Amino acid sequence: MGTFSFRSEKRLGRGFTWRLVVLAIVSVLCLLSLGTTPDMYGKSLFMSSNTTSDDSGSHDALSWKNKTTLAHMVTNFRRMEYKQFDLVNYVGNRAIPEGLDMVESCKHIEHDAKLEYGNITIPIIPNYKVFSDSMNQPSSRFYNFLKKLAKGKPIESTFKKKWYMFGSSAEWLEEEQCYVVYSRLILSEANARDQASISLIAAQAFDKDWNELYGKRIRYLDVETPDDFEEQLKSIDTKYNITEECLGKREDYSSYLEPQSDPDGSESCILVSEESIRLADMEKQELIDMYFRTYPTVIDIPFKTTGDLRFMGPEDPKVIIRRNANREQEPLVIYNMNDKNFDRRLMFMVMPHRKVNPIVPLVDKEFSISETQKNWTPFIRDEDAVADGSRGFVHIVQHIMPITVLKCSLDDGKCTYEFRADKIDKLKKSQFKDLRGGTSFVRVPQGIPELDGRKLWLGVIKSHIIGCGGATHFYRPHLVLMEERDGKYSFISLSSPSHFHRDVLSWDMKTTSMKYINIMSPNSIVSWNVVSHDHENDSYEDYIEMSFSESDCKSYVLAVRGMLNYILQVLRDSSDAKYLDWDSNDLDIRVGTAPKCVISKLKEHCKEYGALHKEPSK
Repeated sequence: MGTFSFRSEKRLGRGFTWRLVVLAIVSVLCLLSLGTTPDMYGKSLFMSSNTTSDDSGSHDALSWKNKTTLAHMVTNFRRMEYKQFDLVNYVGNRAIPEGLDMVESCKHIEHDAKLEYGNITIPIIPNYKVFSDSMNQPSSRFYNFLKKLAKGKPIESTFKKKWYMFGSSAEWLEEEQCYVVYSRLILSEANARDQASISLIAAQAFDKDWNELYGKRIRYLDVETPDDFEEQLKSIDTKYNITEECLGKREDYSSYLEPQSDPDGSESCILVSEESIRLADMEKQELIDMYFRTYPTVIDIPFKTTGDLRFMGPEDPKVIIRRNANREQEPLVIYNMNDKNFDRRLMFMVMPHRKVNPIVPLVDKEFSISETQKNWTPFIRDEDAVADGSRGFVHIVQHIMPITVLKCSLDDGKCTYEFRADKIDKLKKSQFKDLRGGTSFVRVPQGIPELDGRKLWLGVIKSHIIGCGGATHFYRPHLVLMEERDGKYSFISLSSPSHFHRDVLSWDMKTTSMKYINIMSPNSIVSWNVVSHDHENDSYEDYIEMSFSESDCKSYVLAVRGMLNYILQVLRDSSDAKYLDWDSNDLDIRVGTAPKCVISKLKEHCKEYGALHKEPSK
């Protein structure tokens, strides 16, 4: 992370004048290189004076203004080539005339839409060696399991067939100038990713160009770092006779050197034993771990690691960035895990940038846990950050249809229902288990005049149907727009499959043939840059990054352009029924028709995709 320094000039006059001229020219060239970006800054001032947003969400428009990396990111986005992706939106709040069949009903609420996606995908590459190093220590709770997995061989020999990483959920952390990524890491004694012995949460950090950062330290928010921290690190080196002056003096770099005084008074270096180096490194890491989360690493989450292990450990991590009461950015990672205390699978929240009690189970006495809990999707509201010494709250969409929303404490994990559509008599039978949670929901950028102050969240949910197009199971992402009004939540639009023309990797991890399980799963909305506003055409230039996984074996990030225009078009298309009429006699039809149309369109796509990706004849 670079820093800027400015030096005072001692000599004024002619040289100084020329420097001013050069600086002015460079400034003009920078503005020209960004095209319409200067408009963004004017728009930022406009938004600042016209919005009441508290900027608690992770992708609020104001939080994306005047960033130190904005110009660099915009340049990268604009260098890509983009292809148009056509999709269909189904309005979720429109009345359906009587007498229409299903096809006609879908036509009545559908609208064509388009987005553009970049020609470059960024792979999230696992670093099994680093992950294993962080666990393969006698003090690690996973040490004995790794020994069992390796069967007397080097742990590296297990990477190819026993280690799998996918489901990478990422977000940009502006204050640290890096992406933080949390993935599901599977270790399988059976050499199969659908037969996990244990699952872990692998944590990585990447710079603005998606280069992985090694040894990236992020301080814990709830532990005060001592002022003399760096001096404490140096004192450990001194304790083991390791000094900076002698580092790198040996060609093979296998050992550090320590200085010694020669008879003539000069300094030379002698070897320090590798054992001393190892002990010094261990002691320094212990000190660092007291105050910092260091990336890459594996998040330490307790669970059973002995005996017959099947599907133990945390699964399906989803990250969302919030601002706490101190206005600091903080990642929250939700996951599900079998819990022996409740004898079932539960949801948990881990706060990786906290040292004290970072894990909370999401349960409550009022919350009757009657089934396996998975696919919960978090989102942030302005009031979730409180200033009374509490960690605050997080909101969660528990079920997509009918929508159920929880408010959960980050202090003790206790959840209460904030809204339950399934308790509305007319909606009790409107259940669609084929639609499930995907990414976290992120607040639509505030300060956009056309939004008229509406509380909207964008999410990417996941559909799952069985037996179509040659596949036994078929999963695809769908864009949805959620709104809260007067304490009630609804989906004002749901899209057809948002597959962005991907030839999805087959379960065999070699081809794109349609067979067995075919999965394109949404993981996260990574970043959202609102760059400029074209006043003449009333359109916005914005870029959104999304992460996806395919076939439970790889993850990648895709850039999409035009999301804000897409959302504004959705609002215009649904303007005849701006808000859902909760008192309407046909409420179940209004709410239930759009999901039915989504599944119908999904089946069409699955059939077409299967025809284009038939398994070659043997």
